[in-house]
Amino acid sequence: MKKNIFLFFLSFIILISCEPDDICLTSIPDTPKLIIVFYDESSGLKKEVTNLKIQGYNNEKIYQFKTTDSIAVPLKNLEKITSYSFIKDFKENNDNSGNNDNILINYQYNHIYISRACGYFSNYDLNQIIIENDNANWIIKSEIMNPAVKDEKDVHVKIFH
Repeated sequence: MKKNIFLFFLSFIILISCEPDDICLTSIPDTPKLIIVFYDESSGLKKEVTNLKIQGYNNEKIYQFKTTDSIAVPLKNLEKITSYSFIKDFKENNDNSGNNDNILINYQYNHIYISRACGYFSNYDLNQIIIENDNANWIIKSEIMNPAVKDEKDVHVKIFH
């Protein structure tokens, strides 16, 4: 009997010693990605980019490869510039195919502490989108629609091609 009472009190003490921040709920927001939508320069309507390959600038890892009219890309948490290569009309078996434009995204970041279990997530404030000129750009211009990257509900950047 004493053993059961002891186990009950030991279990009770362990349960009440757990704090609410020891668990990270799925309702806690993650660091948002930058939402980019592609538009036709002449009509102003959404326009797909054929065989778009996206990868970090000077990085071998391909982030995305598909035909699409919108994308969500991550920004670096500890730097103020993230660079991507956007390659239009890329052919999977030919690394030299397509038209490559380099994009530099300049921003400020703000780390927000959630809890011990969840850690931090970041918000961003966009300053500027720079399209490197290579005399054969397929991207004509960009426009920041919502500089506050706090969620993935709104379009942050429009790219015209």
